[in-house]
Amino acid sequence: MEAQRNNATVATARAIPVFLTLIVAYTSYVITGPLAIQYLLDSTGGAPRRIALGLAIPIAYYLLLLPVGITYLRLLIVVWRQPGYVPTGSPRDGTEVEPASGIEEFWQRDVFACDARGLPIWCSICNNWKPDRAHHNQDVGRCTMKMDHFCPWVGGIVGEKSLKFFVQFNFYSFLLCAYGMSVLAYFVAERKRGANLDVHWLVALGLAAFFTLFTFGIVANSIWMVFRNVTTIENIDAESRTMLLAVLLPPTMQGMELNGPPPPPRAHLSYDRSPARSGDSGRPLTSDIDDPSHSTYFITLQGTRLPRRSSIVPYQDRIWKGTISYPLHLRTDRPPLPAPQPRTFAILETLPGMNPWDLGSSYLNFKEVFGYSLGEWLLPIRHSPCCDHSSLVSYFPLGPDFQELLVEAGLAPRPSFLPPRESYHQADDMGSATSRKRRRKRKRRLNEGWQNGERPDGWLSEKEARRMRNNTRKSMHGAPPGLDVLR
Repeated sequence: MEAQRNNATVATARAIPVFLTLIVAYTSYVITGPLAIQYLLDSTGGAPRRIALGLAIPIAYYLLLLPVGITYLRLLIVVWRQPGYVPTGSPRDGTEVEPASGIEEFWQRDVFACDARGLPIWCSICNNWKPDRAHHNQDVGRCTMKMDHFCPWVGGIVGEKSLKFFVQFNFYSFLLCAYGMSVLAYFVAERKRGANLDVHWLVALGLAAFFTLFTFGIVANSIWMVFRNVTTIENIDAESRTMLLAVLLPPTMQGMELNGPPPPPRAHLSYDRSPARSGDSGRPLTSDIDDPSHSTYFITLQGTRLPRRSSIVPYQDRIWKGTISYPLHLRTDRPPLPAPQPRTFAILETLPGMNPWDLGSSYLNFKEVFGYSLGEWLLPIRHSPCCDHSSLVSYFPLGPDFQELLVEAGLAPRPSFLPPRESYHQADDMGSATSRKRRRKRKRRLNEGWQNGERPDGWLSEKEARRMRNNTRKSMHGAPPGLDVLR
């Protein structure tokens, strides 16, 4: 299916910025001409001359207009050139045996959004896999990374690359409009006591008042969603929405074909304090997920996990949907290289209202969009930190809801800050409004490994598992004493 584009909608949206520019030009004319020059400086109508006000008002106005123009130009450049479109692929006729190219970008990460089969979400219009939080827009006919909405005021898609500039533009526009509304309202009230009220003042006052309320609503709503780390699309059914995630199984479960959820893990773990796993090791890391500081998430158990047909943890059967192993097919037209290491993923369905990308803190969520310094918050220069998808953990940093999902699925021990299962799940359903309200009010705490949206402590990748096995062999063959290994 070819990508369809609503050309009429896009053309109309591209014309609206011109309309907004004309409104700003007209308001600037009213502030500068009829108000500042004619009324305050030239004192038409017999009013006393007020030179200081006649100079200060337009100067302050244009100082506020400057960041509006800069942020709007930056926003238009991003939206019109590359708002974060997902590349389109070649059409497929359905007879292909191997999955479409690019699927390795997903299963080489530890977590990704998937469908009921465990495959990444496929867009039949763009003919490509959809990364996490990407959505297809029928107006432009493309999938966009972390799409928020199609905005006619900027003539395109507001997504992960432009949301920061969009909020900055509306914030500075609110300040400008509020200033213009206040100034015009004051002098309109003053002039009504006299005669010959200028009609341009009334028109400009109406425009300023309208856009003051309009931009304030946009800024307030946008910041509220940024604090919760949701987009406009995700917020539509945020309280009842569920999604499927493919989550890499711990090393002890790799390659196992499970017909049900695993038994709950033990709550204690013996840590490896060897130099090879300490943060002081000078050995270069093979990737950002091979960080030695991450060492408590998945737990190694004694013995072998056996397939189960019943679950002990509440909601485990509802969450656990199956497993899938990658790669699905090995290419035969490649050089005789070693085959990639198989990776087995659990297919988990989130409970209603869970947001795996909510970092558990409004401040951390805010920094994921606006950056880490005051300059980044105010200046439209750098893209949002969430645009960096180089991490092999997931496309976006994961938060406490994801940790809670693994606890409920039986893949991680219950942290101390979560209430006991017996009291937490007593006589109510997680999908109910009362339970969701309780979950929102519960104090959110982050483990040490969650800072800056990094992988949680203890997520054991295959590389880490190999290192642990090597340490065990060394200790068995006369390695220096004092090496603690997982038992």
